[in-house]
Amino acid sequence: MVDLVALPPQEAIEYFRQKGFAIGFDHRDVWQAQHQAAFTVAKVMQLDLLQDIRAEVDRALAEGTTLRDFQQRLTPTLQAKGWWGRQPLRDPLTGEAPDVQLGSPRRLKVIYDTNLRTAHSEGQWQRIQDSKAAFPYLEYDGANSEHPRLQHSAWDGLTLPVDDPFWLDHFPVKEYGCKCRAIPRSARQVERSGKAIGPAPEVPKLPYVNARTGEVQQIPAGVHPSFHYPPGGRRASLANHLVDKLTLTEPALARASIADLVSGPAFADWYRAPAGSFPLAYLGRELADRLGSKTQVLSLPEAALAKQLREQPKITLDDYPRVQAVIDGGREILAADGVLFYLLEEAGFVTLVSATKVGSALVLTSLRRLSKAAAKRDREIQRLLKAAK
Repeated sequence: MVDLVALPPQEAIEYFRQKGFAIGFDHRDVWQAQHQAAFTVAKVMQLDLLQDIRAEVDRALAEGTTLRDFQQRLTPTLQAKGWWGRQPLRDPLTGEAPDVQLGSPRRLKVIYDTNLRTAHSEGQWQRIQDSKAAFPYLEYDGANSEHPRLQHSAWDGLTLPVDDPFWLDHFPVKEYGCKCRAIPRSARQVERSGKAIGPAPEVPKLPYVNARTGEVQQIPAGVHPSFHYPPGGRRASLANHLVDKLTLTEPALARASIADLVSGPAFADWYRAPAGSFPLAYLGRELADRLGSKTQVLSLPEAALAKQLREQPKITLDDYPRVQAVIDGGREILAADGVLFYLLEEAGFVTLVSATKVGSALVLTSLRRLSKAAAKRDREIQRLLKAAK
């Protein structure tokens, strides 16, 4: 007898594992599409706690852990580390320390439910894009709850092309606890169902003010402001999030987040199809101030990667996670023209990282790795070694 076991949703797992970390006191501090790039839990202000919670969410995705098991595994850890119950906690934005709710069974349910549903949703969106030639339509299924939201149930049965703009605003999930789905349909299935294709409904928008930032947005009815972002935007959100947010947080968190991303599938995806810039390493406030930069994150622009592939073909995807180690352990040389060099000699090799400031950003301009024998014949490296003495 063969036991049939449901396979884990690989696209959902990959989506979740490409995330970095982000600290936020309030759920509006890490906002909307930034969740596609970073794992965060409001009022978790320590990296080790975020890592503990993330590990259990990852287990739930990969192994099918139930909510009860998730709570039972995580609760003792959070209690032992003091993140439980109501406690005063300092808000970095206001400087005040209100009495707030930290860990609780209800909070763990929200963490579990929201992260799993959004990961499954993003994974499904990827599958939809991959198969839309065969399944060019989506049908909204808004009747999955005992008490469905009226706005969502009104869309039940709505069938539209995959590329209809409606899905960018309304592809589930768009509310906490939402159980709506979008079901892929082939042209034949739509024809047999007798359902019409479209038209997309005109959904009114309501003004919303983020009290943490003052930003004013127009949010479609039926969409919670926290979920107002298009599906499948994780690559664009990734760079924006890390440069805008992690440069302002503690060094240990920034380093850990960037290291995870550069060594994981997020950077591999970007490397194969680059768009914009990708954060590579954390430089620190002191160096950023010295260079006159507003960011502490060193990024790899798309153009610099193209130059690398042309001029340094021996540098591969696997070499880029070493950039942080070269910066941390190498000799630092700041040239008169403002170019920053790091030289690291180890195990028969010399690795050279060069960077510069472009506008307010810090960008990598070159990554080279040579044998010590080749480095002795390289004029640039010999010049830099002499300058470092």
